[in-house]
Amino acid sequence: MESLIGRSFDAVTVRMQYRKRALFILSAIVCILICAVLFSVGFYWFINRVYDSYEVTESISVKNGNSLNYAPYDGGIIRYGRDGATAVDDKGNSIWSGSYDMANPKIDTCGESAVIADIGGKSLYIYQQEENGIDFSVDYPIVQACVSRQGVIAVLWEESNSNTIALYNPFDKTDTLLAEIPTNVEDGYPVCMDLSPDGSSVAVSYLCVTSGAAQSRATFYNFSEVGKNSNNLVGAHNYDDALISEICFLDESNVCLFGEKGFYLWSNMKQPVAGPIKEFTEGIRSAFCDDGFVGVILQNSDEAPKMHLYNMEGEEKLSVQVDSDYAHVKLYDDEILLYSSEKCSVYRTNGVKKFSKNFNEKISGFFPGQRRNRYFMFQNSKIQVIRLK
Repeated sequence: MESLIGRSFDAVTVRMQYRKRALFILSAIVCILICAVLFSVGFYWFINRVYDSYEVTESISVKNGNSLNYAPYDGGIIRYGRDGATAVDDKGNSIWSGSYDMANPKIDTCGESAVIADIGGKSLYIYQQEENGIDFSVDYPIVQACVSRQGVIAVLWEESNSNTIALYNPFDKTDTLLAEIPTNVEDGYPVCMDLSPDGSSVAVSYLCVTSGAAQSRATFYNFSEVGKNSNNLVGAHNYDDALISEICFLDESNVCLFGEKGFYLWSNMKQPVAGPIKEFTEGIRSAFCDDGFVGVILQNSDEAPKMHLYNMEGEEKLSVQVDSDYAHVKLYDDEILLYSSEKCSVYRTNGVKKFSKNFNEKISGFFPGQRRNRYFMFQNSKIQVIRLK
């Protein structure tokens, strides 16, 4: 039979092992909590860090830079003019380049795809991470062209008595024309349109004049099986007291219509549903949007302009005063970029003013790069890639 001394020794050993195990678990929990706190503090500092200077990491000389236009493109930029276009990443490397001859080139980009159309002419070039691009043409003068992520393009052209919206897949030689929609006289004159990122929907704003009064008509087309059952027309709405001058898809199913008084959200492009309406008493200086967000800068008579940011449910996520002399504002992911001829600023969507700087040389463009804290800045005949520090 086991002695009492043996039993007592076993009990002491068990208690010591239990205490060691409890101490280890407690130490592990404390270490995890400390790491979590340090990570939270570091992450908060990182996403809210304010920068006051920069360094130039790349500088590219551009001939006839004043005659070129620029657009953001998949973490890089595209510079384009009347005789060609070149895509450049934020390390200064050329991604692709192509030549053409256009009188009035205008660009639209989505992911890795880009379309450059000769407005008033009949030619287009579609680029998708390829050299030279695809040469494409239509039979009538082009009013507007949009591109989706996979390279499908929507083209609005003008005939003598009507307009037509056509959807093409220029990469499919056997079935290039996907749909063709003549606009009706009663719809009015098309002012603007946008193509969804997946190429399945188009939203168009028409200007109508009835009984001597001008009004807007928003029309929604869908090119899936649902839309084919109704000749692609899946919805329409008349705005009697608002002129819709710009349309922006926020994602595949949500679209924003901008008017002079505010903006109007719509969802579910297979069966369009009217969403939140935001109208303002102040004048709108600028309007901008990107995936999931809509922003406006309002002009206040007694104080500096105020910038507001809303989500797709119409909920205000940001309200902050900004300088009054910014000429351009764009939203890219979680940052809002503002610039004028001699200054630029970067705001995060949480309201933090990340960077602001005045320059001696004129700025003609300011866009984000692929890598964090890298930006493209265009001054005179050079493209500079800057890194904030």
